[in-house]
Amino acid sequence: MIASWTTDMWSPIINLFNFIPSYAFMIIVFTICLKIILSPLDFWQKKVSRSSMMKQQRLQPELAKLQKRFGNNQQLLNQKTMELYKREGYNVVGSCLSMVFNLAITLFIFFTLFTGLIGISQDRTYNQYLEIQNSYYTTFNQEMRDTYNLTKLDNDADITTKLNELIDAKKDTARANLIESGITEPTEEQILAKARELLYTETDTDFALIVSNAQDSAALKYEEIKDSWLWVDNIWRPDTYVAGYPSFNDFRNMANLNARFTDNQEGLTAIEQNFDIITAKIQKTYPSWNGYFILAILAGVVTYFSMVITQMTTSGKNKQPKQNVNGPLQQGNGRVENNQAQQMNGATKIMKFVMPIIMIIFTLTYSATFALYIVVNSLMSLIISLISLKILEKMDKNREIKEKNKKKVEYSR
Repeated sequence: MIASWTTDMWSPIINLFNFIPSYAFMIIVFTICLKIILSPLDFWQKKVSRSSMMKQQRLQPELAKLQKRFGNNQQLLNQKTMELYKREGYNVVGSCLSMVFNLAITLFIFFTLFTGLIGISQDRTYNQYLEIQNSYYTTFNQEMRDTYNLTKLDNDADITTKLNELIDAKKDTARANLIESGITEPTEEQILAKARELLYTETDTDFALIVSNAQDSAALKYEEIKDSWLWVDNIWRPDTYVAGYPSFNDFRNMANLNARFTDNQEGLTAIEQNFDIITAKIQKTYPSWNGYFILAILAGVVTYFSMVITQMTTSGKNKQPKQNVNGPLQQGNGRVENNQAQQMNGATKIMKFVMPIIMIIFTLTYSATFALYIVVNSLMSLIISLISLKILEKMDKNREIKEKNKKKVEYSR
């Protein structure tokens, strides 16, 4: 349900970039554009947080004086502290609200895009298989007619009839094999499945050549339509040692077959019976190592440095000496709000290490497309944070110059 509406939401937006031939590069360009669009909000949050942090730093000596002077009168200390905050325009709650708002937007985009890409991955994986299947049967049906001189009937009934004849011819051998394997009274269903297996595993018959040619056609179609990117064979699979093309059990999950065939069990059974036959040569071509963990490494490293730069951007320059503003004050606003700021700073330091680990887990667990989003998003965050840092430092410098000039004018008067 969630994947459905998030797919419907993000798929049209990503498809705006369908002039780009590679879906992986579509994700890259989309992520860059999305990050640029959201950069003003990100800059505003950094500016508010930095301003709040620097005001707090400048107020530390004043808070220390107030505590020293009114420390024995809790009510008066709170009053004077609030007057100081109001006079200096300091509001730690405002900084928290900007951070919460930005975080809410970020998490909404992250998780809706995450589920949306899962839905897109399921659709594209399934649709790719349908194209592969169609290519296989186009060749298979034509070669069946040419090899066995069949007359074309509606719905390929001639091919179905001939195929059933070939399977029936294997039933005696199938029954004998099942009994030999220990199944003393095999069922008709077991015999039929074994006969079909024997037919499709033949290597030196006309039918074996038909199947081989059809599998070649399926493999060529996959090479034509597959979504690869640089070292990643299949961007809908993780950038790890997993097979580039999935087995049926993996495909069932990747294409969400259980949901697609909720009311059509026969259709699901048909896909299960034919999947490994149709994709045999594709699976053989891409047996393992879809990627080399490069995206996971990049996600961890880039996310870490992005968090470091973000922390530098929002913290400002700490030129003030440390003041003991805690003293005996236990419930005063100065102590409480100072602790809030310290907690925010501590949380940022923790997230600097937690976020890279989370991003690595996502890249190892889900498709390379989402890993690309994570890497590019983190890289853009790093670049935008660096630019924001330079801009904010310039703004701080200009403000300091104005304050110094203002003091000189006042002093000259």
